Amino acid sequence: MEESLRWHCLVDPYLPYEYTSEGMLERIHAYIQYQDFCAAAIVPDTSAMQSSTSPFILQPNMTHLAWAHNASSSLPTWPPVNSMQVWLSEAGQACTSTCQQHGLVCEPEFFKFINKKEVFQQLNIVCDSTESEMNHLYPAVAENVRECYLQKEPLLFSCAGCSTKYQRLCPCRDYRKGQVALCRDCL
Repeated sequence: MEESLRWHCLVDPYLPYEYTSEGMLERIHAYIQYQDFCAAAIVPDTSAMQSSTSPFILQPNMTHLAWAHNASSSLPTWPPVNSMQVWLSEAGQACTSTCQQHGLVCEPEFFKFINKKEVFQQLNIVCDSTESEMNHLYPAVAENVRECYLQKEPLLFSCAGCSTKYQRLCPCRDYRKGQVALCRDCL
């Protein structure tokens, strides 16, 4: 008995910052200060994605999209859209894993910005057809048949879920070290 007590005392307790009182108050402050549940979300018109008015820019390594710095970042969204990056998952990989591989977290609030045919085009994804259907994996592309799918029901947007048939469009965002709920520039 005495031996087990001695080993127990050698373990230092660890509480991540986001679970401390200070971390919780920081999140609550940000949510109260910046979220507006009453305002209707405004999604920019992205019908001209290939033009200079596109809110996204293809990154130099041609692997993902980022919100353009010259695009309006004053949209009433939380978290701010300028923290968004759009990545294409591997087949059979959930958006949570895809974002995590790039040091980011999946942000379901951003799906409304990427659920557009033009986003596939800007990522140089060839779509022989594009359909809107209800499936928690959409927006996604079935690579073997080059069919692109958009989400028809916004309540089904999900970072979880995967299928070996699809590569998913994933809305990722950065986060503060020790405070995953907040993006780097959220405070």
